[in-house]
Amino acid sequence: MQATELARERDNLNVQIVNLRQELADAKAEVVNVRRSIVEEKQSLESRLDEERRAKERARAQLDSRMEELQRRKSKFACL
Repeated sequence: MQATELARERDNLNVQIVNLRQELADAKAEVVNVRRSIVEEKQSLESRLDEERRAKERARAQLDSRMEELQRRKSKFACL
């Protein structure tokens, strides 16, 4: 009787061990997926930020060019 109970308890504990190992494997996989997702999102945000910086630099360069053109026109009118 006692050996049967111990065998049953052993089997239950083995099932729990298998279940806990599976939960651990699932949790590890989820952590890996979350980390990958975070890295991808970070790269996406960095890419967007770089594009915005380049757009700002282009806009600034265009503005500087227009200001120089206006200064040249102004100096031409001043000469006349």
